Amino acid sequence: MRSLSLRLRSFAAALLALLIFIPLTAVTLEKAFNSSLSQSMLEQLRVQSLTLISEFEMDDSGSHAVMPEQLYNDEFNIPGSGLYAFIQFKSDILWQSLSTLNWQLEPKFSSPQIGAESFIEDFTMQRNYFLYAYTAEFETSQGYQPISFYILQDKQTFNVEKEKFATTLWNWLGLIALLLLILLLVSLNAALLPISRLNKQIRQAESGQLKRIDQTYPPELEKLKSSINNLLDTEQQQRSRYKNSLSDLAHSLKTPLAVLSGTQGLPQQANEPINQINLQIQRQLKRAVAGSSSSFEQATPIKPVVDKLFNAMTKVYADKQLLLTQIIQPEEIGFHGDVTDLMEILGNVLDNACKAAKSQVKLSAFSSKNVLTFEVEDDGPGIPQNKREKLLERGTRLDSYKEGQGIGMAVVADLVAAYQGRLEIDKGKLGGAKLIFIFPIKV
Repeated sequence: MRSLSLRLRSFAAALLALLIFIPLTAVTLEKAFNSSLSQSMLEQLRVQSLTLISEFEMDDSGSHAVMPEQLYNDEFNIPGSGLYAFIQFKSDILWQSLSTLNWQLEPKFSSPQIGAESFIEDFTMQRNYFLYAYTAEFETSQGYQPISFYILQDKQTFNVEKEKFATTLWNWLGLIALLLLILLLVSLNAALLPISRLNKQIRQAESGQLKRIDQTYPPELEKLKSSINNLLDTEQQQRSRYKNSLSDLAHSLKTPLAVLSGTQGLPQQANEPINQINLQIQRQLKRAVAGSSSSFEQATPIKPVVDKLFNAMTKVYADKQLLLTQIIQPEEIGFHGDVTDLMEILGNVLDNACKAAKSQVKLSAFSSKNVLTFEVEDDGPGIPQNKREKLLERGTRLDSYKEGQGIGMAVVADLVAAYQGRLEIDKGKLGGAKLIFIFPIKV
């Protein structure tokens, strides 16, 4: 699984916190608002009930209620106003307000105990109502009798208020969440800016544009900066020692080679090896002076090198009559490195493949996603699965194995590592070994 960047992780954590916090806040505020609204409704209905009790009287017969024609609260006097009142004695309705004039069904109430009240937030008939009930004792001709007072309030207005509040709440919380996200992004970018600057300087140091990281960073990054600078200093010192050692070696060999070249009677066959030794010394000196971090802006064309190597292999292994195949896509593809290094890598690999092959050797080269890939495969016996990982271990010489798969491969492995490449061993489609070389392309 691909690791996520710190910026993405931090943003995801902040977004998750908002996704949890905002809904929880909205639900909590909605519940608090609804509870407050319900409590306010209870207080209002309690006052209305006390008003009814103060205006209520029983007639002398003790079977009828005596109430004013017009109550103090006009909502009780207007049919369908949404506020309704009932007075009940035992199981009979003694009185009901004018606002219930159009009611066709008579509600069924449960009376609370004497001196007790009850409040029901969802009393359902044809519609939903708040119901407040209170039972008081009144003196009648039959003695003190319990009289229950009921106040119903239509919930339509209450529900409208709830919806308006919820809509306003979610709109504002959504806007706040958006502003918080913007603030988090700005803060996150500001917090991670030093890391971005440090990464940029590290890339510049990798490409050789910087020798040391010189900018000032927060205390948390200063120790890392110091460690990287120490690493760069150590690498520079090692490179300097390497260059000096090669220079000393070249100078120490220069005089003996000159004497050997000028020796009278030297066989003609010895001149070529002496020249090769001299060229190798000069090439190593050049690489030491350039340094391991030097970059090759001009790519070396691959196809001419492969053509030259194929011609050489055809002559060397003429007795095997091998079929050598090359696939280079596109043909103008290049290798960002020294042409001698490319010759050495491909030459050793092709030589080993030709030694192991029965009849075919195939070389493929292609680039994709900022990497250059070489694949060399043959139809020989291949490399056993249990030896592949060991072959790729640093310090293991590949030429310690038979079937010709290791000649010069120690040099190849070092060159691939010098270019920050990767070497893989697999089984090819031809049936033998397939060696894969993957090099990064610096853009």
